[in-house]
Amino acid sequence: MRRVFALLLCAALCLALVGCSRAAGGSYRLEYITADGVRMLPSSFGMSISLELEEDGVGTATYSGTLMNVTWTDEGKTVVLNGPKGELEFTKDGKALVLHDEGTLLFFTPVEEED
Repeated sequence: MRRVFALLLCAALCLALVGCSRAAGGSYRLEYITADGVRMLPSSFGMSISLELEEDGVGTATYSGTLMNVTWTDEGKTVVLNGPKGELEFTKDGKALVLHDEGTLLFFTPVEEED
């Protein structure tokens, strides 16, 4: 009986973890940047970057008004984005996507849909 209970508990935990995972599709914007432990806002550099990731693996990236077509794949703990400038690998940090670039971290947060 204890073994059956343990297996059921394990199965329930696995299902809960799967239910918590989030597909990366959606709208994101560059919220902040950290470099050498200093947190900076992209607006202080006159920069804005947003991502529109459609569920079918295509999307767009907008960098200060310039629109680029991209493709992307969700690989579990990472999201790989392919665009005109090559491949970028983001890690998932909760709901955020984080781009690591030579010690600089760019944090993209989901844009909540308005009702």
